[in-house]
This record gives sequence, C-alpha cells and structure tokens, in this order.
Amino acid sequence: MPCLRIIAGPDAGAVVELDGAVVTIGRDAGNAVRIGDVKSSRVHAEIACVDGQYRLTDLGSSNGTWRGEDRISSAPLADGYVFRIGKTQLRFESVLAGDDAAWVDPARLEGLGDQPSALLSVPAKSAAASGIARANAYLALLHQVVQKSHVASGRDELFELLDDVAADALEGDRCAVFLPAPAGDPAGWVLWPAHERRLRARYGAVPFARSLLGAVRRAPAALLCTRAGDLAPSASMVAAGVRSAMAAPLRIGGEVHALLYVDRISGEEPFTRADLEFLAAVANQLAVQLHNREHVAVLEAEVDRLQSRAPVAAIEVIAVDPGMAAVAAFLDKAAAASAPVLLRGEGGTGKLHLARAIHQRSARAAFPLQVVVCAALADAEAQLFGRSSGGVARPGLVELADGGTLVLDDVDALSPSAQAKLLGVLDGRGFSRDDGALRRIDARIFATTARDLSDDVRAGRFSADLLARLDVLTIAVPPLRERPADIDVLAERFLAEHARALSQPKKRLAPETRAVLLRHGWPGNVRQLRNALERACVLAAGDAIRVEDLPEAVRGAHAPATAAGPITTLAEVERGHIQRVLEHCGGNKKLAAEVLGIDRSTLYAKLKQYGA
Repeated sequence: MPCLRIIAGPDAGAVVELDGAVVTIGRDAGNAVRIGDVKSSRVHAEIACVDGQYRLTDLGSSNGTWRGEDRISSAPLADGYVFRIGKTQLRFESVLAGDDAAWVDPARLEGLGDQPSALLSVPAKSAAASGIARANAYLALLHQVVQKSHVASGRDELFELLDDVAADALEGDRCAVFLPAPAGDPAGWVLWPAHERRLRARYGAVPFARSLLGAVRRAPAALLCTRAGDLAPSASMVAAGVRSAMAAPLRIGGEVHALLYVDRISGEEPFTRADLEFLAAVANQLAVQLHNREHVAVLEAEVDRLQSRAPVAAIEVIAVDPGMAAVAAFLDKAAAASAPVLLRGEGGTGKLHLARAIHQRSARAAFPLQVVVCAALADAEAQLFGRSSGGVARPGLVELADGGTLVLDDVDALSPSAQAKLLGVLDGRGFSRDDGALRRIDARIFATTARDLSDDVRAGRFSADLLARLDVLTIAVPPLRERPADIDVLAERFLAEHARALSQPKKRLAPETRAVLLRHGWPGNVRQLRNALERACVLAAGDAIRVEDLPEAVRGAHAPATAAGPITTLAEVERGHIQRVLEHCGGNKKLAAEVLGIDRSTLYAKLKQYGA
C-alpha cells in the first residue's frame, strides 16, 4: 500500500498509509498527516487519488509547499517524490515496508496515556475478587522491586530484577532487556548480551515482536501487543507462537536508557492493561535508579579525586594467610612499575582496596586517584571521555585522572566503543571527543573484574587487544574462604573500626561466634564479613558478640541439628531445602539457583509447584 513518510523535521520517522481517500496535511489534529512545523498552515495541503494516480495539492497555504527551490501548487506523485513544508520533508512511497517493519503512528497508539488506572482503580462493587487480589499482589511486588533496586550493585543486577518480576508476577515466558542501538542502526534496539545468551539457548530463533519494539522506540511509551491491545500480533509472531507481548521504556525526560520486554509463547491468556501498567511502573523505577547511579558515579569519582590530594593514612593490607601474603608481596613490585594492573577476584574480595594500596605506594601517590564504577555508567563513552554540549567541552572522568591513576572497576561492563577508546589511551594514541579534537593523557590504568575475561573474548564481548594490554601485571585476589587465617585478624580489625565509628568500647567475639565465623563460607567475602560485624556491633546487648547477633545468612548455616523427626516425603525435603537456601541467599533467586546447581527457570518451576 502507498504511504507518506516524514524524513526530516520535528516529526521525522512518521509514516501514514494512503488508502485512496483524500489525506490532508497540516498542524490541526484533524489532519491525517499532522506535522508540528511552525511554517505549516492549519490545513496546509492534501493528497488525493484520481484514477489510480496520487496528486499533491497546496490548499492556499501562506508559506507554500516546495520541491527543492520550486514552489508547487499541484503535482503528481511518483515513488520517491520528496516535497517540503517549512523544515519538514515528506516522501511519497508507492509500497509500504513489510509486515514486521511496518510503522505505527504514535498518535494512534493508546498505551497507558491518561486513561484510568487498571491497576490502582479497581471498583469495589463491580470488580471480581480475583481482580482486586491481582492488583494488590502487583502493588506488593512493586514495593519489593523498589526495595531490591535500592541495594542492586550495578546496572546488570538491576536488569536481572526483570527476570524475577516476569516469572513471579507477569508469568511471562521470555523476558528481555533491550538497549538502544547506536545511531543509524535500523533495528533501534540490541538485546542485552546476558539475556541474548539465555534466551537463544532456550527458545532458539523465535522472533521478538519487532513491530512492537519499533513502536515503543518511536513513541516512546509502554505498549501492549494483543488482539485487543495497541498493536495486533504480526503474522510472523503468530506463526512463531508468540500470542501476546508488551514492552515499556526506561525513560528519564527525553533519554531512554533501555526497554523491558515480556511475551508469552505458551498458553492462550493474553497480557492485560493491568499487566502493562505494572511493567511500566517497574520500568520507571529502574530508570530512576539508572539515572541516579550515573550521577552518583560521577560524584563519587570526583570525591575520590579530591580526597586523593589530601594526606591519608597508609593503606594496610592484611595478609596472614600464605595465599594473601603472596598478593601483598606482589603489590610493592606492581607499585614500582608503570604498566597497567588487572585485579581479578570475586565480588567483595577487596580489589579496590588493593588498587588504592598500589597507587599510594607508587610514584603517582601525590596525584589524583580516579575510581570509576563501569557498571554504573549509563553512557560510558561520554562519561569516560567527555562530550561537547552547547559549544562547551566537558571533560570526562579519564581526563580528571591525568597525572595520576585511573581505576576501572568491573571493566568488563564497558561497551565495545568505550573499550576501543580505552585501548587508544593505553597504546598512547589518545582519544577524541565528539568535537573531533585528539587528546592524550598521562594516567596509569588499573582494572578490576570478577569474570574470566578470556571467556568474554571468545564470546565476542570483550576486546582481545584490550585484554592483552591490561593483562601485564595481573593479580588474582583469593576469596575469603581460601584464606581462613585472615578471618580472625580481619574480624578484630573491623571490630575496632566499628567501635570508633559508634563511639563505644570495642566488643569481643564470644568463642562460639568466632567458631561460626571461621566455619562460614563467606560468599560475599571480606565485604560480607565487615557488614556482618557492623550489624552485630549495633545489636549486641553486652560487650560480647553472640551467635544470635550475626545475620541469619551467617548463623543459619551453623544452627545445631534438631532431633530426628517423623519420616517425610522427598518432595517435602526438597521444598524445605530450597526454602533454606533462599533464606541463606537473602531471597536472591539467581544466587539460590547457582548454590543449588540448577537453572533459574527450574527453580521458578519448583517454587510454583510447591506454592512457594
């Protein structure tokens, strides 16, 4: 079917199908082609089909309709014919693009809009009890999402919340996060790599609702794809068995950070407006968290930079255990060098603490130490290397480290473009902002990661050249469970720190408490030990810390065994074990599935089976 596509101007990207009827163009809402150009009249021009030939006619507009430098009053339209109204350029196309690429006019999409809430406004008299229960459940789950998002350590962990939401609340088969594609990419979105691997392995090449993704990109607003929704399922969706889908953008102002997508492949029950409203609420919460983390990361980096200029106490590295003693001995050697340093180890092992210790012992100790949490950067390339805004050059975090040391925490979270620019810094070639000017800095680069970057290189997620440049002085930081001799010394150090912070006498560990600390596996490593003792110092009634003062995740694993009870079924044993592991992991289903050694989807299925 022929169409009219806006290719430049305030409404660029909009497409309107021409079905043979007279179509008017102008500023008024009543026009089939509504444009916001200030040079457009209220009803500026029309397109009519006469004997199969489409013709454009200017309706006496004050500013005229133009083709190139020629003002036109009437002209026949052929495929590719371009005309202009003010700064708006429109192109006539004799054939509209195929099914899945079909454009949907954002003005015709209902979305959530200003319509009454389906989630918060449940009429007490007319609504079914199940509807009220569903709304209440959504509100409770939204509260949990808010709480979990506050303690998420980075963008990846925030995105992982979607898996729990989709499985627990929306009963979706596929849940995915899409990230905005680079400018010029016709797809508009790219699938978050963690979800791409997981979903491809489980569902193969089942297509996503591309028309829905495109519509959300253009709107941008939360939209429902069902037979009664904003968009009907496309032919390819139906053929692939995707019966229902919905998507919501993570948006702050005019900036879209990502998109949440959920669909159903099995079952006939479609998503509802209440489901869409809940997904939009989750997206809004995650968008706020991402936006805040971006600014906090910049502020924290600046604080670190300023604090690094002031005299600070010597950073001590506790290394009684032989494994950690080898790491401590390596630090002095690394401090004397100028090559990059790569610190590998599980979360909470103290990689940043060691990086600060190396910097303090190096020749650059009097210069800035810039710590950047890569996973918290929404636009890593701009924030690291700067941007130009309104003709004013704004330096990035890399330039703030000039002369000193730049620490890239979770370097594996950097985008491919940011990795390429970082490689230029390491190779001495410098980097350029969007203004094109080349810049060089003198900064030593440290990087930390909890991953095996060689695996990421093989999977195409990390630059092999960048890894080769970073992997010069590599330090493998052992987890706390592999350095038991350090636990007692660290515990005493943390007790002294907390006593000073709380302005109270230093507390001691009861013998049974010390035994629990030494036997615990510490999945959160040194960070978990510090937090557990801080909590215990606050809760302990006397001068001794008892087992009951420790967090449940620490003391629960070492509770005394109960007397033998009645014989029970294997299912009950499995259910009880899953519940204990979930409690031990603080309700984190991702971590619980890893501890149990099962896939997360299997864990969800078992929880659903047991009604947990």
